[in-house]
Amino acid sequence: MQIRFAKTWLFTAIIPAAFFFACGNDQDQAANNEAALPHNMEQTGNTSDAENAELAAAKGKSAKLVAPADLLSQIKADTTALLVVNFWKTDCLKCVQLQQALQGIQNKSGEGKLHLLSVNLDEEKMADGVNLVLRKSGIAAEVLQVKGSDGKWRNDISGGWQGNVPAIFIKTKDGIKQFHTRDLSADELTAMLQPLLL
Repeated sequence: MQIRFAKTWLFTAIIPAAFFFACGNDQDQAANNEAALPHNMEQTGNTSDAENAELAAAKGKSAKLVAPADLLSQIKADTTALLVVNFWKTDCLKCVQLQQALQGIQNKSGEGKLHLLSVNLDEEKMADGVNLVLRKSGIAAEVLQVKGSDGKWRNDISGGWQGNVPAIFIKTKDGIKQFHTRDLSADELTAMLQPLLL
């Protein structure tokens, strides 16, 4: 009887503690992501006065607002040996790191072989914040920001995709398509893309 009570007490103590520490790790990761990026756009939707001044003084690429249909048409019409589309949001540090790794691969392969397209999924009102992040992060690829929509266009990228990031879409000129929604290292990306570039 005492042993059974002890097991029950141990079980009820361990499970909440494990849940607490697991959530704590997610909160720590979220804080690290927020600190690593210039601004957490999803919290306010607005940039600060200091960020606006920095954005005005910054020189570099800006995201181009596009309708979902135009984005899909551009992807379909691309005839580069290998097209890689990186979908990202301003509060996703892993997405920005993935973009930087892809740019490194593109630099080695050449733009004629690998066309890298960067597609931002933040709301249209976040345009200034998107530009601030891409400039600070050194994103050199063409950057498109999808205009507001019901999200149905995502089914043309991959059926059932809910817009979670990081996500990359790969298409060869021969029609081979891949879609990945997980964090990939530079080595994993190289191993995945290199055979498609041959």
